Amino acid sequence: MTSTTLARPEAATPCTGADPEIFHDDAQAAAARTLCAGCPFADHCRTQARENREWGTWGGETSAERAAAGHPPAGWRGRGHKTPLKPCGTTAAYRRHLRAGQKPCRPCKSAEYLRRAERAAAGPDRPRRSTRKRSHT
Repeated sequence: MTSTTLARPEAATPCTGADPEIFHDDAQAAAARTLCAGCPFADHCRTQARENREWGTWGGETSAERAAAGHPPAGWRGRGHKTPLKPCGTTAAYRRHLRAGQKPCRPCKSAEYLRRAERAAAGPDRPRRSTRKRSHT
C-alpha cells in the first residue's frame, strides 16, 4: 500500500496550492514564512536554495538571510538590493555564467566571440586597459 504523500511528497507541501509569486516578492516574505513554518520539507528547500544560490524565500529563509549566512544568491550585490543583471547575449552575461560555474549559453558565447574578434581587428597598437587594481600609496 503506497501513500500519495510518500510517492509524491510535493503534493503534501503547504506551498503546492499557493501563489508562487509570494515566494519571490520580498514584500510577501512573511506570508511565505508562514507557509514554510509547517512544512516537513522546509530544511530540504533551504539547503537546496543555499546550494543553488536561489533568489526568494525558500524553507522560510529569505535571500538576505542566506547571504548573511554565507550563501548569497547569484548576482547578489549586498545590502538587500537586486542589481538588474545584463541579459543573455552580452559579454557581461557571458562572464556571469563563468563566475557561477555554468556553461555559457549560445547568445553569450556569440557576444564574447564578437568582442574578441573586434579586439583582434583593432590591432596590437591599440591602448590596453589594465585589469589590475592600482593601490594608491
